[in-house]
Amino acid sequence: MQNRCMYRLLSGIIGTLLLCNFELIRSEAAAPPIENKERILIVVGAAGQEKYEQQFASWVARWKEIASHKRAEVSVIGECIDARCSDLKLLQKELQRETDNITATWLILIGHGTFDGKTARFNLRGPDVTAEQLSALCDPVKHPLAVINCFSASGPFIEALSADKRVIITATKNGHEFYFSRFGGFLAETSTQEQTDLDHDGQVSLLEAYLSACRDTNAYYQQKGELATEHALLDDNADRSGTRGDQYQGLIKIPDQNSNTAILADGHRAHQFILFSTHKVELLSGEQKRKRDELEIQILELKQRKASFSSLNEYYLTLEPLMVQLSQIYRQLDQQKRPVIYDPLVVPANAKKTGK
Repeated sequence: MQNRCMYRLLSGIIGTLLLCNFELIRSEAAAPPIENKERILIVVGAAGQEKYEQQFASWVARWKEIASHKRAEVSVIGECIDARCSDLKLLQKELQRETDNITATWLILIGHGTFDGKTARFNLRGPDVTAEQLSALCDPVKHPLAVINCFSASGPFIEALSADKRVIITATKNGHEFYFSRFGGFLAETSTQEQTDLDHDGQVSLLEAYLSACRDTNAYYQQKGELATEHALLDDNADRSGTRGDQYQGLIKIPDQNSNTAILADGHRAHQFILFSTHKVELLSGEQKRKRDELEIQILELKQRKASFSSLNEYYLTLEPLMVQLSQIYRQLDQQKRPVIYDPLVVPANAKKTGK
């Protein structure tokens, strides 16, 4: 009798443990995986006047729409007042926090800038941030980073921020263009327009939006009959020198006699930052896009150095493994689209064989 009771007790304990373990496994299986996504950090500086405050608010609203369309994580600094921290401190905290699931960061700076002949600053509520300070704040960001400076006198920020895996855009070519800059408004507006998609791939890249905003900015001053007081620049090859919008033919930078042919021209990495999809496209996962983008840059850099190889055979032997890796990424994407059918009597034309 005692053995029978002990057997029932042990059976109940084992059954309970098995049931708990099953529930744990089921809950773990049901938990969605951590999704890799992009991060858009919008910083609104001191407006100064009500008319500028309204304009900046409309630019922020456009960037929020872009973030929603991209399903990106979005944070805004400067809309609310935090008595515990200045906006500069909030910016520092945001850029230094852990971002293991972030594949790319967009830092959008909207407001006014100043330049005293030596130091360029972005005007925040409270302490301003200099170009050198912002560069130091961005150092913890190791994944691709786009810094879009939508403010006057922002030209010096290119030299300070330029680095590998970074796209830097400034609204002005130097610190002496200190009048109010409209480039940021045109950039936010044109980023969702279908005609901005120059290569007709169904997506608006940061490069395409930059070129369109440059054209719209120039057209604004021409229509007003005024000399342009701002000339935007883009740098994404870490050479600390920007490229104007009128230096491109289509999406390709026009070769310059004084340019360093060993360095990839500005624009290629900016073209990998996607702002908006004009129609449904096949989207890569965060990890797939990261690998694809890096392989594309490596291939472009290799083509740039083609003349330095001792023979064409050596060049193609170096190029081949990169092309194979790139093709494997697109093959994975293609396989994800094909349905897997296990019924031997129902086999659509595009179904892959499973062997089951």
